[in-house]
Amino acid sequence: MNIFEKKINKIAILLFVTLLVACNKFDNYLDKAESGGMSEEEVFGNYRETERFLAQIYGSGIKIDWVGGGLWSFSYDGATDNGYCPYRYWPSPKFVYDGTLTSSNNPIDQWADSYAAIRRVNLFLEKIDALPVKSEEEKVGKTRMKGEGYFLRAWFYAELFKRYGTVPLVERVLQVSDDLNISRASTADLINFIIEDCDRSASLLPDTYTTKDLGRATKGAALALKARILLYYASPLHNASNEVDRWEKAANAADQVVKLGVYKLHGSFKDMLHTRNSSETIFQYTANYEDQLRNNLMPSQGGFSIVNPSQELVDAFEMRDGLSVNESPLYDPQNPYADRDPRFKMTLIHNGMSWLGKSIQTFEGGLDGINGSGENYTKTGYYLAKTLDENGSLTPIWRPGSHFFVFMRYAEVLLNYAEAKNEVLSMPDASVYQAVNEVRTRVNMPNLPLGLSKDQMRTRIHNERRIELAFESHRFWDIRRWKIGEQVMKAVHGMKITKSGDTFLYERFKVEDRFYKGTYDLFPIPQSELNRNTALKQNPGYNF
Repeated sequence: MNIFEKKINKIAILLFVTLLVACNKFDNYLDKAESGGMSEEEVFGNYRETERFLAQIYGSGIKIDWVGGGLWSFSYDGATDNGYCPYRYWPSPKFVYDGTLTSSNNPIDQWADSYAAIRRVNLFLEKIDALPVKSEEEKVGKTRMKGEGYFLRAWFYAELFKRYGTVPLVERVLQVSDDLNISRASTADLINFIIEDCDRSASLLPDTYTTKDLGRATKGAALALKARILLYYASPLHNASNEVDRWEKAANAADQVVKLGVYKLHGSFKDMLHTRNSSETIFQYTANYEDQLRNNLMPSQGGFSIVNPSQELVDAFEMRDGLSVNESPLYDPQNPYADRDPRFKMTLIHNGMSWLGKSIQTFEGGLDGINGSGENYTKTGYYLAKTLDENGSLTPIWRPGSHFFVFMRYAEVLLNYAEAKNEVLSMPDASVYQAVNEVRTRVNMPNLPLGLSKDQMRTRIHNERRIELAFESHRFWDIRRWKIGEQVMKAVHGMKITKSGDTFLYERFKVEDRFYKGTYDLFPIPQSELNRNTALKQNPGYNF
């Protein structure tokens, strides 16, 4: 049993004991509110308790999408052509692409958790207007909290939509006496509801907060969520007839965020993910996720490396002249990592790179080589760098560094705008170029060449998203909304490196075959929910 498995077992035992204690306590409070033993009157009759109730919705409801909602051996990018997870035991990402994803086998399902969070938000929104306040500060805070409630409800429905498509729309706290057989809303009705909640939220929330309130939803977060969900709604998965007005609404919503004038790109692409206070951050998980370092460092540094970047992702990075590896005269197959887009070395670790003063050896026989014994050695020839704070270390001393998961950031908004606006026009205009080039300029990449056609610009934007947002889970959802899974999820490759004297030889090789079908563009509704709610209809392709 390796150190990773031992840690998982310890966590499982701890969780089991915690659940036993929690269940015993819960038996004594069946007639109490969801807040942990207090009645609804006590919670929503006191400003501070109401604030705590809202904080619990943030903390327990919003999932860290980068690592499968807390599942240690799962990585969203590891379930795409961006990466590979070397851990083969449950719930390895392979269930997403090996033909075993079903309504009874989906370890990253979020249906029940999302609806539990929506119920708490609905209760909060039903009670917040009657909350007594004792000062001007509490009066302002009450308005702010109401805006946060609308944002959170929109967030949870948006998360459901990107996973399952349209879902039942529940706008109030349901009682046992209600008819609980609720059919799925029309897609238009669900989207309109999310947009209305985003707009309500934006009208009530401030642009920014002082340090003590960092992490709360802002006006920009509400508008950015609106732009994201409209982009998804406009995409091929949900827009088979390519209704241009959907793209236009998505572009306009993203432009609203830009015109707030609140956000700008962080000076350093690498450091942006390791700070609590960035001009680029729109919505962020503010707790320092210390285990991110251990999860992804290479074994020579004491890490588990739960996800390895793929050769497909490596090939997607342009050369520093803005041309692809197939077009640029700068590309040398015997020195393949030189002269690349600067984000390349900020996203992944390759053979010969330095980490904390040590040269990383991924060649065969090297310290972190591809043929190393144990699951935590790379299987592709690469390790992840993007989410690792270079100020952190596991050896010789524990120094975890800073790891703040960013749910929405300004670079995504710019790329959302560019993608949507390009689909509205017959040819990309200056605003499309400006949005993409702003992202590229941050890392000193050249502007896109003028004169691109609509199709050519679409290809460049898709690739820019892949590079800029790698290992932030976007690729997982982009593959689905663009309906390209069957095209790109056929196999994943790595780079075998052998050393002969002072020379390295590079050989691309297949790590594994992949299986993908259009059915996987949406998750299956859990069978347990279908059993409870007879009005639900399963997504196509999951009725076995």
